[in-house]
Amino acid sequence: MKFSTFFSKQARKPTGIFGRFYMSRIFEKGNSELNAFVKEILSAKGNDNILEIGCGTGMLLTQIADDLDDGFIEGIDFSQSMISVAQKKKISHTNGKKIVIRHGDFDELKFEDNYYDKIFSVNTIYFWKDPIVTISKIVDLLKPKGMLVLGFHDKSEMGKMNLDKGIFQFYSSRDIIKLLTTEGKLNDVEIISRKGYRIINYCAIGTKC
Repeated sequence: MKFSTFFSKQARKPTGIFGRFYMSRIFEKGNSELNAFVKEILSAKGNDNILEIGCGTGMLLTQIADDLDDGFIEGIDFSQSMISVAQKKKISHTNGKKIVIRHGDFDELKFEDNYYDKIFSVNTIYFWKDPIVTISKIVDLLKPKGMLVLGFHDKSEMGKMNLDKGIFQFYSSRDIIKLLTTEGKLNDVEIISRKGYRIINYCAIGTKC
């Protein structure tokens, strides 16, 4: 197996020792700028109910929990290796009671409709097997006027990386706007960018009717 294929599979769903110890460090370092950007855009408030799709190591999850009072944040990931790391962060976190972590595939798990004030995901859209279905479900789960925030990198830059295009689906900003407006039927969709140290970071933002 080519390293690009092995790495891409691990990026999608970290497994084993490599996933737990190496990918967790790669995620936390590599996503730090984009995580900070998403957190800023999300602007979590004290009583927000928030869901993160693909919570990974739980780094951003626990940071956002610090901004909550009566609200809570729930994270889901289908990698058991990442869930194990995230659970340890939750246990050691002072606001652990505000954090819920679930193992499973977002598309398959059941949630309560019109329940979340904000839903976000960072660097996962490349792996959604049916983005239209996933976004439709996200919209169902959001409260009216609820916000979706997607952190991503544009395909113009992702295409330069040594990644397996059979595993990654690259998106342009235009692709994502179309997905959120035409397919997701979200309002006030916009893309905000911020130049990072090595790559430009993007946040897609949409609001439920």
